[in-house]
Amino acid sequence: MGTPPLRLELAQQAVARVEDQLREGCVPKGWGSGRSAVEAAGILAVEQGWVKSMAGFRGRLDTAKELYSLEPDWSLYRPRQYHHRLPGAPTIPSQDHITEDLPDGDPIRAAIIGDAHDSPHLPDKSRFRWLGAYIEEHGFDRAISVGDWWTMDSFSTHTDRATFEGRAKPTFDQDRDSFHESQRAFQIGLAGHKPKLDITLGNHEVRACRWDNIHPEATSHGLAVQEAFAQWGWRTSPYGEYRFFGGVGVTHIPFNALGKPLAASQRPNKAMFDTIHGDDHRATQMTDFKSGPVRSPTIYSAGTALPPGFIEGFANKGGSTWRTGICEATMWGGHVRKWSFEEMILLKRRYGRSGEGEPRTVKGWEAA
Repeated sequence: MGTPPLRLELAQQAVARVEDQLREGCVPKGWGSGRSAVEAAGILAVEQGWVKSMAGFRGRLDTAKELYSLEPDWSLYRPRQYHHRLPGAPTIPSQDHITEDLPDGDPIRAAIIGDAHDSPHLPDKSRFRWLGAYIEEHGFDRAISVGDWWTMDSFSTHTDRATFEGRAKPTFDQDRDSFHESQRAFQIGLAGHKPKLDITLGNHEVRACRWDNIHPEATSHGLAVQEAFAQWGWRTSPYGEYRFFGGVGVTHIPFNALGKPLAASQRPNKAMFDTIHGDDHRATQMTDFKSGPVRSPTIYSAGTALPPGFIEGFANKGGSTWRTGICEATMWGGHVRKWSFEEMILLKRRYGRSGEGEPRTVKGWEAA
């Protein structure tokens, strides 16, 4: 018997090569679109040296069918599919571009004093001693007032002196004497501790400047206010201006483009940096969304430093959101890194003396 033109082993290999391509998604013979499984198998066979040409591969397929009735199983065809990434941990993009490095310098830790509204109508100066004692006990190297330490009713334009209520307004000298009493009480509380003192003057202190403006022939009461603060070691900043500590802006109240106080809802939206302010007598912090890999500024309100539970008459008993106490801020690298608020009632409990709360002057405490 003569040697067959194609061994059975080679015929089977030729068919198997086509079936491999069918499983890979190449189309069966006669399909109108897509890469042919026969063509793909033939090209690979030539590249691997299994046959010398495409024609030689097709010849082996034809011979396999004629001699051995072998042909590819066209049902093995599987359409190509998109291969999804295998399940596993999600790919997390690098966060290196927003990693925060340690800022330059050292953190600045300060006690923040809200609107104290000292007035001759509030002769008990105990709260100022409590504030000083708190600052001394906690070792603050800096104390910052956000302004309105004085109420300065002597220059209030809301009450005409021609009225009965207006006749009860104090004189400037009485306002100033009351201020000095509050400072003496504050120093008694500090007990020799000497923190750096800064104040951003508020709208109540600026009443003196406005009065001077319409009475240019009179003594400069605005200058007298600054001199009074300087006597007790306070460095003053004009009303509406910012003083920066560790990149954090401190002012009495942020202004809009017209030089008027910004509405509370607008403050975080318009801010370009973390801000600490007073004026609204609330102990709040607010921020607003900013687009991009940035940290949106936060706005901190320092509340008040009024006696516990006291509401100024101009609020018409609508001060339900007022909070009185003292704040602690750690400022570093343009942001407030720590913020806390301790209510005045806690200071009274810790530092108050028996019988405090009755109207008494600082001189009375000095004699006690």
